[in-house]
Amino acid sequence: MKFAIIAAAAARFPTIVVVVAIGVILGAFLAMHAPAATATTTATTANGSTGPADFNIAAVGDWGCESATEDTVDNIISKSPEVVLGLGDNSYDDSADCWFETVDPIIDKMITAIGNEDLRAPGLVDEYMNRFGLSEQYYTYRYGNVFVLVMSQEVPDEEGSAQFDFVERSLSDASSDPDVDWIIVMYHSLMYTSPSSSAPSSGLAETYHEMFEENDVDLVLQGHIHNYERSVPIVFNDDDSDSPIPTSTNNETYVDPEGQIFATVGTGGHSIHEFRGMNPYIVTQYEGYGFLDIRITTTADDGGGEKRLVGTFYDNDGGEIQDQFTVIKEEVEEDEEEDVVVEEEDEEDEEDDVVLEEEE
Repeated sequence: MKFAIIAAAAARFPTIVVVVAIGVILGAFLAMHAPAATATTTATTANGSTGPADFNIAAVGDWGCESATEDTVDNIISKSPEVVLGLGDNSYDDSADCWFETVDPIIDKMITAIGNEDLRAPGLVDEYMNRFGLSEQYYTYRYGNVFVLVMSQEVPDEEGSAQFDFVERSLSDASSDPDVDWIIVMYHSLMYTSPSSSAPSSGLAETYHEMFEENDVDLVLQGHIHNYERSVPIVFNDDDSDSPIPTSTNNETYVDPEGQIFATVGTGGHSIHEFRGMNPYIVTQYEGYGFLDIRITTTADDGGGEKRLVGTFYDNDGGEIQDQFTVIKEEVEEDEEEDVVVEEEDEEDEEDDVVLEEEE
């Protein structure tokens, strides 16, 4: 119908019609080839809070353009995530074309980190930056009550750099936002890793881990090594930065934990690296392809409700579960909070009475 109207008007307003026609065609093209969203996305739940009450996010890196990559994409599709976090090292080629084609079924849900292989050829990183609408390799993304910070070790990240200031400011804003329940940091290279094909990035833990602690980051996602491993919650070790301190001995469930869970998910399809050991803060390791599914749920009841993050690693060999962990944040009902305040006031009154008795 639009094209019929344009044709009918062409004789009287040729210049205007050409402009309108171009606009219609361009609009249709963009609708079919829209870049992945990088702006804040929010929704409203039944209880009035910001964000969906139940959704899931997929995460994996080190993709390649292999048959195993196609299996990973199919595996992700089977879990119907709302968002896909790409942890970098995409095509492993001088062009991004093969990777764009391979991940096409999920690319409009994806945000990506930039890895070292994404700079292997002149102009390659620009292909990724343009496709995902990025002006910098570090940025933030918001979906519901989840805040995602994307970092890059391929541009300056030392203290005092533009990226450092951006990370510090972004995490501070997120941790003070009452509508943010979960903070995820993602990047390609490694802050911590068990012995394998690569070592941790020098200075990364010293520069950022304590900042993650101060701003209550929940989950840190890495790629680079082509296998999967996951830690218990850990905090920075001032005496030995390569040996973070575990804050839990539980392998699966953590209630309001101290520290961050680190997961390396370099299992997208390019190849697999063997482990050469397991660090003491690591819970599980897996040598094979697959992805990490992160399910976010929020429940409310008379007791105050709870917020829950469940991470599940599904392999590509039948979708078997190779790892699962749960982080629970419990909410205190408002009446209970008021009772605590009243109890504190009663204690203060008792202290005042004691002081008066002593003065008498």
